[in-house]
Amino acid sequence: MTAPAAQVERGAQLADLARDTPEIIVDLDTVTANIERAASVARQANIALRPHTKTHKLPQLAKAQVEAGAVGIQVAKLGEAEVMVNAGIQDVLVGYPIVGDVKLARLVALAQRAHISTTVDSFEGAAGISRVANLAGVDIDVLIEVDTGMHRLGVAPGRPAVELAERVAELPALRLAGVFTHEGHVYSAHGGFEEKERLTRQACSLAVESAEEIRATGVPADVVSVGSAGTFRFAVRCPGVTEVRPGTYIYNDRSQIAQGAATIADVAAFVVATVVSRPAADRVVVDVGSKVMSSDRMIVADPPASFGAVVGHDDFDLVRLSEEHGIIEVPPDAEVRVGDRIVLIPNHICTVMNLANEITIVQKGAVVEYLPIVARGLVQ
Repeated sequence: MTAPAAQVERGAQLADLARDTPEIIVDLDTVTANIERAASVARQANIALRPHTKTHKLPQLAKAQVEAGAVGIQVAKLGEAEVMVNAGIQDVLVGYPIVGDVKLARLVALAQRAHISTTVDSFEGAAGISRVANLAGVDIDVLIEVDTGMHRLGVAPGRPAVELAERVAELPALRLAGVFTHEGHVYSAHGGFEEKERLTRQACSLAVESAEEIRATGVPADVVSVGSAGTFRFAVRCPGVTEVRPGTYIYNDRSQIAQGAATIADVAAFVVATVVSRPAADRVVVDVGSKVMSSDRMIVADPPASFGAVVGHDDFDLVRLSEEHGIIEVPPDAEVRVGDRIVLIPNHICTVMNLANEITIVQKGAVVEYLPIVARGLVQ
C-alpha cells in the first residue's frame, strides 16, 4: 500500500532535520495546534482542563498548556511535581497514592510552595497525608479515587466511595475536593466509536453519582475529575463532570490514531532512525530498539504485533525490537539502503519520552531548539 504523498514528504523533511540518530523530533506547530484545540473543546464545554504532563515532562510545555487555559496540571510522581513547581507551575495534582514518610515529607514541602492536591483510595493513605500535613501546618486537597472499570487503583463507586469520603473528611489538614477516576479501560474495549463513547459515559456517570452521594451526606465533593486523551472527546459531554485530564493529546501517537482521537496530521513527536543493515531483501535493521521506542504494544483491544508506524511507508512494519535494534519488514523490492533514515511514530509516546534525554524542537520546517527532558526518569 502506497502512503499519501504528504506523508512521504513529511517523513523526508523530518529525516533531514535530525543531527544524529536515534533522535526524537517534536513539531512545535503541531504541538501548539493540539494544545489550542483541547483548550477550546474544554472551554466550550465549560469544563476545567488539567493536562497530564507525563507525556512531555517539560515545564515549558506545561506552561504553554496553562497559558492556553488549563487550570493546572497533573503529574504521576512527586519528582515530576517538584520539577514543575520549581519551574513556577502553581497548581499541581499528584494523581498517585503517596505512601511512606519520605514521600509524605516531600508532598508537604511542595504544599508549602504551591497548591498541591493528590488522590487517595484508602483510609490508611489519607491518614498518612493528614498526619504529616497537620504537623507542618498546611492543608492539602484530596480526591477519592473511584474504580470505574479499569480495575487498577480506586475504591468501588457508590457506597464504598461515600464511606471513605466520610472518614477522610474528618481527618485534620485535609480538604475533600471531590472524586477522581481514570477510564483507561475504554482503550482496550472491543467495538467501535459508539462502544467507546458508551463505556466512557458509563465510567463518568459512576464518578458523578459517587460525588452526588458524597454530597448528600453533607460532605463537600465539588470536583468530578476524569481523564484520558482517548476518551477526552466523550468525557467533556458527560453531565456532572467538572474536570478532564488528557495527556497524550499534546503529541499523539499510534495508539491515539487507533482510538480515533487523532489523525496522523495531529502527531507531533517522531523518532528518526538510521538503517544500519539490510541482511535480507525483506528485512532492514534500524538503530532504535526497546531502549528508544519501548516495547509497548498499541493500546487497543487486539493490538497488532508491531511497535510503530513508518512515516511515508505504509508497507513497512516494525515487527521486532531488541534493546538496540529495530527489525522492519519491507517489500523485497523496496528502495531502502544502509545509511537511509526512517521516521517512526511510536505506539506509546509517553514511554518514549521517559527513555530520552532530550528532544529536537522544530518549527516551520527548521530546528529551533534542543530541549532536555528534565522530568524524565523521575519515578519516585
